[in-house]
Amino acid sequence: MPVTLITGASTGIGAALALELARRGHSVGLIARRAELLAELAAQIEQAGGKAAYAAVDVTRKDDLEAAVRELESRLGPCDLLVANAGSGTPTHAKKNPVADIEWMIDINVRGVLYAVGAVLPGMLERKRGHVAAVSSVAGFRGLPAHAGYSASKAYVTTMFESFRIDLRPLGIAATAIHPGYIDTPLTRKNKFYMPWLMSAEKAARIIADGLERRKAEITFPWQMYLLMHFARLVPNWLFDLLITRAAPGR
Repeated sequence: MPVTLITGASTGIGAALALELARRGHSVGLIARRAELLAELAAQIEQAGGKAAYAAVDVTRKDDLEAAVRELESRLGPCDLLVANAGSGTPTHAKKNPVADIEWMIDINVRGVLYAVGAVLPGMLERKRGHVAAVSSVAGFRGLPAHAGYSASKAYVTTMFESFRIDLRPLGIAATAIHPGYIDTPLTRKNKFYMPWLMSAEKAARIIADGLERRKAEITFPWQMYLLMHFARLVPNWLFDLLITRAAPGR
């Protein structure tokens, strides 16, 4: 039975993925800040015949996160798969002095991912096997208006995992960058703009789980957003600026 640790597991994609992987036979270690939500999710998994344990911790606190990983591994076994899912976002328009908000997102979206990988990687290297994955975003493919902090933090994760993938593959360890589009979660429900191709967290979890089982280098979905954002990567800056300004006027 593979052991999977998931950060940001209390709600949204993290919770849905924990349920999906538990149904597929994984022992699941749940990590997030809110202990009451983790306890409810762990109970739900166990009532369905699965195995789960949880640790309430802030992923931006490196020592606490490492201790939580050690505790979960002592209860479930060595980590076979890490999904660094914890993340958050808020609009950051340049005209509103977004320094504090961007620092906050870097702490969660970048350091939180890096600390999670750092907590499991030594054991994987010693065993010469394992799989690390991180939930980035299609927003990391190009800088989006009023989302400098979120786009930049997700681009950091994407490129970091590209390097990890190259470094770790010869050592028997896979690395996967996950790029969802708009997913119906408590985070996106705060958005006041139209979200094309909005997808349920449950469907997203199935797509992610399928990709992780295949140890894919990248999991990007839905396909419409995949095509749109890859096109955006290729167009010249002047055309990208023109199109994105027309699509999001006043933002």
